[in-house]
Amino acid sequence: MIILKKNSNLPRGFSLLELLVVLAVMGVMMGLLGFSFLGSSSKNLGLAQRNILSLVHKARFLAMSSGLETRIIVNAENSDSEKYLRYAEIISLDRNSSTTGIQTWLVDETSRVTLPEDIWFVADGIESDNAEWASNGICIWSASLEEDDFLLSDPAKGKRIEEVGAGSARYHYLSCNVQGVFLSPTYPAMPRLAFAKGSLTPRAGGSLSPTFVNQQDIAGIQFQPFGGIVMMEFQDFDYE
Repeated sequence: MIILKKNSNLPRGFSLLELLVVLAVMGVMMGLLGFSFLGSSSKNLGLAQRNILSLVHKARFLAMSSGLETRIIVNAENSDSEKYLRYAEIISLDRNSSTTGIQTWLVDETSRVTLPEDIWFVADGIESDNAEWASNGICIWSASLEEDDFLLSDPAKGKRIEEVGAGSARYHYLSCNVQGVFLSPTYPAMPRLAFAKGSLTPRAGGSLSPTFVNQQDIAGIQFQPFGGIVMMEFQDFDYE
């Protein structure tokens, strides 16, 4: 009987499993390389959108589960370079406000969000170096900026007091009712959150104002009647 010995010198091909493993590793590496080449502004805008969307869902849940008006507040003190148009949190109306006569709000300690570096909410009389800035590329709050100065004290024991005084700060806000719908003062125009890459420019009197240049560095969240939410990317804004 003739026994054939396997020649170990013959070239050996790759198995299907080995090829799949190699392709999987290459896919992961390509993904990592592609992510590393993305502009920081794109990554920051995406992160801002995800964080604010999470805040929106949480505010809606709190309003519906507690049966109390809930607000997303955004710092509007233009002398605070750290928080101005970057800091947001959730507050809910204190049930005891009706009995004490003092309008107080309960602070959700887990809901504090600061937008990523170089990203601001587009609001407060936007100044843009780009003449073609989107006509709808600006926040619409739940109250008119001219008619409603929403002033709150610093948080103490989990509460903020609605008051006018040296220790209070100005905020914009989005109000969510107990049906989970975000309210607008100009229905059928619904609230909108727009945020973009920009910088803070010093103004007279020590105030600050955000300036935006690249019309493509923008993202947002558009609220719809009856609780709908639309995520907005650059191409979803109106350019005239």
